Amino acid sequence: MDVNKGTTQGSVSGPYLFNIFLNDLEVDIDGENALFKYADDSNIIVPVWSEGPDTSTDTVGQFLSWSDDNFMTCNPGKCKELIIRKKGYNDQLDNVYNIPQCKELPILGTTFQDNLKFTSHVRGKLVKANKCLYVIRTLRAEGYSQCEIDYLFKTLVISTITFGLSVYGSSPAELNTLQRFFDRCFKRKYISEP
Repeated sequence: MDVNKGTTQGSVSGPYLFNIFLNDLEVDIDGENALFKYADDSNIIVPVWSEGPDTSTDTVGQFLSWSDDNFMTCNPGKCKELIIRKKGYNDQLDNVYNIPQCKELPILGTTFQDNLKFTSHVRGKLVKANKCLYVIRTLRAEGYSQCEIDYLFKTLVISTITFGLSVYGSSPAELNTLQRFFDRCFKRKYISEP
């Protein structure tokens, strides 16, 4: 039986039906799962070792084959390839299925870089936090109390900054940048306690 209709975009049942549809989508390397699905997004992680074969083309091929078999179109324009190399390893790897290689890639709100630093992620979070400071500054000028300003700071700014902290939290450079930002916020009375 052919089905020529789908679910309405934005419907309540849409995400559930999409998950059921993707239930049989599996991509593996030697029995190990290489595909990670998040709602309507998916990531394929393929380790390439210097002494072993490069299976990245075969692994992505499994995904594209499933897409074709299930009448789904994979848009290569929305795909990106991030190569994280061991320090000192500079061999050039070919693009897989002409998917463009990039230096950084946002995954679920955390920006990963090819050198495993998180400077782009922290920079992006600080830009967003500074926009929140403008809102807080405006509300303070309207007469909000310091207690209310503290609450807004914790709700808007700290939640923005701490998202993904467990991923990049071990980097002293990024933590120092964030600490300078918080010190400046305390000095300018966006928050009453350091």
